[in-house]
Amino acid sequence: MSLRILIVNSTFYPQVVGGAEMSSWLLAKELTARGHHVDALATTGYLDEGPHRELAARKLDGISGEILEAASGGHQHLLVRDGEPPANLLTRGRHHFAQIHDPRWRSLAFQALHRCEPDLVHTNTIVGLSAAVWEACHLEGVPVLHTLRDYHLLCPRTTLQRSSGEQCHGGPLPCQALRFLKRRHTDGVSLATAPSRFVLDRHAAYGFFKDIRREVVPNACESDAPPYKDPPTDGVRGLYLGQLDHHKGVGVLLEALAEYLPQAPESFGFDIAGHGPLQFQVEAFCAHWEGRVRFHGMVQGEEKRALLKDCAFVAVPSVWHDNFPRTMLDAYMFGRPVIGAHRGGIPEVVRDGETGTIIEPEPPALASAMARYVGDPELRHEHGRAARRLADRYTLAFQVDRFCDLYAGLTGDAAP
Repeated sequence: MSLRILIVNSTFYPQVVGGAEMSSWLLAKELTARGHHVDALATTGYLDEGPHRELAARKLDGISGEILEAASGGHQHLLVRDGEPPANLLTRGRHHFAQIHDPRWRSLAFQALHRCEPDLVHTNTIVGLSAAVWEACHLEGVPVLHTLRDYHLLCPRTTLQRSSGEQCHGGPLPCQALRFLKRRHTDGVSLATAPSRFVLDRHAAYGFFKDIRREVVPNACESDAPPYKDPPTDGVRGLYLGQLDHHKGVGVLLEALAEYLPQAPESFGFDIAGHGPLQFQVEAFCAHWEGRVRFHGMVQGEEKRALLKDCAFVAVPSVWHDNFPRTMLDAYMFGRPVIGAHRGGIPEVVRDGETGTIIEPEPPALASAMARYVGDPELRHEHGRAARRLADRYTLAFQVDRFCDLYAGLTGDAAP
């Protein structure tokens, strides 16, 4: 039976911050292709762009309904503008407490529910909208499936890390207060999912969603995986795709490359693609190692596929408890092994010694893992072929099958 589904996320494609935006967009397209009516609700990503008291609507190819948007809530933009200075401590504090419950977005959520008349609401990252969206759904009697994409309910930084980069256990009193207040607003959620068991269990340990059904629904590949092809034989290149930020291990990556490159074969090189606050540092590093390390900026489509085809392995050196980096699936699609950090949900996907190598996210360990793949072509081919076989378990069709089963349980309808 066809359902009317409202997908909610902080921003919506093509306003991409990270994996949540890609996942929400791909899900909406596949649900539309299966005959469901799909609308989306999101912020514009900025405090000063888009209406404040009403919703603007746009259309997006491949999605049956409308993308409804309004200016972001809180006191900080969600999307970073070039040259814009970071918010000060007071502004950040006000912003975090504003994310507990935003009356304006409560009103906007009611508008969206009355306009779209969904059978259910699927929320993802709600930064910029706040838990007021859940309250509106609860009052309207609309079931909510929430997918945990990060740790923003537990941690203002969303990373469970201190400013020093160290793992944070429990958190200072302001963070504990935020966590307590956010937990009080979760009654509107009917079912919780996450791409990894680690994230579900970490939230349950802090008392979130303990009394409702919780299910793991892995992320999905962006498209069908192509047939496996060995990487080029005229050189070995590593690849990093993703946000250029400390929590993603970019600092660890640069230190590891600085350690390994002087002793690496001349045929070894490395490509870095993405955007974020460490971009200038990455560009300076690439300029120093001109020709050996190349920076490509934000890549998508054919440019991204070309980098994956040309690389021999992909590095995912996150120093935070990463949920489920989509880069792992990008690598698997093209049959490339992954050097993944022993953090969060990464070991649930990267099978150590089979589809890649699990390491502590430290420069010597990453340098050693890179050297091992560079020096052993049979090993990287063996791991790459196993990774390509595993990609078939992470198809978009399989993911949407799982979500449709869960939707059916919430609405009482048979899943199509």
